[in-house]
Amino acid sequence: MAGSISSPGLSQGNAAGALDLAKNAAFKPLKAPAAGKTLDPKDIKRTADDFETLFLEQMFNHMFSTVGVDKTTGGGQGEETVRSLLVNAYAKNVVKAGGVGLSSSIARDILKIQEQANAAAQQ
Repeated sequence: MAGSISSPGLSQGNAAGALDLAKNAAFKPLKAPAAGKTLDPKDIKRTADDFETLFLEQMFNHMFSTVGVDKTTGGGQGEETVRSLLVNAYAKNVVKAGGVGLSSSIARDILKIQEQANAAAQQ
């Protein structure tokens, strides 16, 4: 996943920007299960973790955009690529270490929506 993802809409708190971000990223959304079926908890956790990683990567990209170019390396395309990979690794490691709580909230919401859909299908 070389390169960073830019989404001005997301920084404005706009839902369309978040959807664009999810479409353009290496993000695998869940497919809705058939009526009465449930999603695999591992898939729910993976999707929630992927989204939290994506969110943190965007936050770290904004944070690193304020950091100047190192005089030793001189900047350029190579530094931008390496910085992008570094930011992605930071985000993945934060999520792996427990994250910031976004993943668990998303997983709970996915389960809640699934339960509501199954209850509605049974009526």
